[in-house]
Amino acid sequence: MASQSVTPDYVPATIEERWQRAWQEAEAFRTPTEGDPARAAYIFSACPFTSGSAHMGHIRSYSISDAYARYLRASGRDVLFSIGFDAFGLPSEIGAIKNDLTPYEWVEQCRARMHAQFDRLGYSFDWEREWVTSYPELYKWTQWLFLLLLRRGLVYHAEGQVDWCDTCRTVLASLQVEDGACWRCHQPVRLVRRSQWYLGVSDYLPENERGIELLTGWNAAGVAAQRTMLGRVDGVELDASTLDAIPLTVFTPYKDALDRAEFVMLSPSLPGIEAWAADDETKSQLERVRRAGVQRDDRSAEAAPIIHTGRALAIPGFARPLPIVITPAVDDRFGHTAVLGIPSADRTDARLAPRVRAASTGLGWKLPSGRPKLRDAARYRARDFPISRQRAWGAPIPLVHCEQCGTVEVPEDQLPVRLPDDLRPTGEGNALAEREDWIATSCPQCGGAARRETDTLDCHVDGLWQWLPFSVPAAERESSMFTSAELRRWLPVHIVIWGADGGGSMFDQRMTAKVLRDAEVLPHLTEGEPHQRVLMHEMVHLDGRKMSKHLGNVVDPDALLERVGADTVRLAVLYAAAPTNILTWTDQALQYCHKWLHGFWEYALPRLEGAGAVPQPDESEGAVKLRRRLDNWHGVAVRRITENMEGLETHRAARNVMTLVERVRDFERRVLRAQDELTPSDRHALQRALLDAVVMLAPLAPHIAEELWAAAGQEGLACNAPWPEAAPREAAPREAAAS
Repeated sequence: MASQSVTPDYVPATIEERWQRAWQEAEAFRTPTEGDPARAAYIFSACPFTSGSAHMGHIRSYSISDAYARYLRASGRDVLFSIGFDAFGLPSEIGAIKNDLTPYEWVEQCRARMHAQFDRLGYSFDWEREWVTSYPELYKWTQWLFLLLLRRGLVYHAEGQVDWCDTCRTVLASLQVEDGACWRCHQPVRLVRRSQWYLGVSDYLPENERGIELLTGWNAAGVAAQRTMLGRVDGVELDASTLDAIPLTVFTPYKDALDRAEFVMLSPSLPGIEAWAADDETKSQLERVRRAGVQRDDRSAEAAPIIHTGRALAIPGFARPLPIVITPAVDDRFGHTAVLGIPSADRTDARLAPRVRAASTGLGWKLPSGRPKLRDAARYRARDFPISRQRAWGAPIPLVHCEQCGTVEVPEDQLPVRLPDDLRPTGEGNALAEREDWIATSCPQCGGAARRETDTLDCHVDGLWQWLPFSVPAAERESSMFTSAELRRWLPVHIVIWGADGGGSMFDQRMTAKVLRDAEVLPHLTEGEPHQRVLMHEMVHLDGRKMSKHLGNVVDPDALLERVGADTVRLAVLYAAAPTNILTWTDQALQYCHKWLHGFWEYALPRLEGAGAVPQPDESEGAVKLRRRLDNWHGVAVRRITENMEGLETHRAARNVMTLVERVRDFERRVLRAQDELTPSDRHALQRALLDAVVMLAPLAPHIAEELWAAAGQEGLACNAPWPEAAPREAAPREAAAS
């Protein structure tokens, strides 16, 4: 493709728009429909909320992802790389209300805006694989997954604590609670007991833990996040009984402090906890703890409710019985279990101890002799969590309530249960609960009158399977989302590139993959692991804090693109810091990369323009020794940049490309000092190194690479050019490219 430049000057806006159009016309990033499965590489990045426009966190994540996708294509891999939009949930509902739009209208407005921004940045998404969670053809399968989990006993209905606004008369998601107040009316929020649908994770915690050993392709932050989400606490447990012979197994992480235990704590959610509330007063207190609202600041150890059961635990070898109390202070540390309170070993226990009265029950009774029989044990902080919301903008829960049949599943052939097209939340309560035209339905089982479930699924449920839809062609999604033959080709995911806040989502995706394996939906995922590699990158900071619209410390990406162009923005984001380090945003990296791209353009364009096919140099002509040194620099740079890209060290790749270009300049300066001008062989060696620099720059700054590639008279697109072959490691001279 010949250069279409109208000026020798580097004008990013003109160049970038031209090549974005060329990529689109050539369908350069379309997912290959066939090929060797061994070459398949599916890159999955976190899907943005449709809550306005793209921000710098998106740009960091997708610049890393896109650079890697472009590198893999150049290396001969069949690449699947696209983007989806996380459109359900509170952010979209708030945006729609604030902008006086329906959620459908707001989502579409945000999706279109982000699409345009991502195109302007030159991201190589296959837009034919795009999806939006709030489109019926997608949330049909979120509902299908809910029913699968329900049938397998992993979704259940129970009561739990939720944030409640008395003024707005609605349950709030955590995001709607700002400094203990409702986002809408700014009145205090309290915790209340409400009926919810829960996702059970306990059954898969042990396998999720064992699977951590299989995560050899995950970076350290990704693995650490999985251990954090698991919340494993190691210790010992022992079996004992109360003085009235009720058995109880208790846990402690403090084996060496066992004899200093002063009391026993039970979680209010311990299975069978009602049996420990023997008298009416204790039952009443437990009921208040489990049902009555408490202020959010009552969650501290000093304020946590404590219920005295009136019972004591008799442990062999202990000098006295230990009083048993019920307190929610157990749950966040150890889950729904029973633990020993050891104030001398644990700060929380020490803060609780003054409010635990010395039990008189059983004092003077003879305790069992001997020593307690201990066994190694573990507890997990990870626990079941609510997935239903009393909000309108979410996938409707596919259940109906019939007086004759009870709660009945909506048959799969009647999915999706669609939201009303004219749905318009107000921020007060659940708009669906006020839509009698939507609620009234017939029972799928008996055909009688029934009412739809008005709770919707939290957007976290959408995230359970967001890693899967990209691997299914758009035309197959409505009928074959979980049966497409493409699933075997693309799954497990080759790599996930996600921000440091994605550990919880990936933990639950790992669980979901195991469920789908066990249900014979994805039997080829024999280990139950959906992701081969994971890079969890750090966030973008400004003025010492994470960039956030809420904090008001944001940089407008559109303003940056207008000022310096997409290639500069991309290169600066990649150059400024390792993906695993916080990117502290300053203008310095932006200015440096802008200046470097201008300098590279001014140097490379006159030396490459019209070069065409570059022959091998004549070994006997010109500056032979200097060419050999250039060949070494060139070869080592290719090897190192290849290693950088394989390891997603995009900051090193950017710097090594810059170093290679400086070595080429140095070669030219030395030759001219030695012999006044470059011979054809010297020029050919220089052009060959520059063209390889262009190909290796293309994943990082693709538009300028395309322009220089075309100016050099090379065939096709630079994004389709093969990656240079790396030199053997032993060829590296000491003064070669920077590592």
